[in-house]
Amino acid sequence: MSYQEIKHLRRQIEKRLNRAMHHLKADHSAAAYCEFQNAFEILAELIARLDEEDTL
Repeated sequence: MSYQEIKHLRRQIEKRLNRAMHHLKADHSAAAYCEFQNAFEILAELIARLDEEDTL
């Protein structure tokens, strides 16, 4: 996996986590939950792809 691919996924995770924190501050827990779930799905994808390449 290239640095650019990892960087793109990292930015997606950061974006989702920032949105989730914003929703929590606004007391929108359902929306926050969805954003956290999306962030962790992207993180799981990243880990799986790195594991396939055996670079961990």
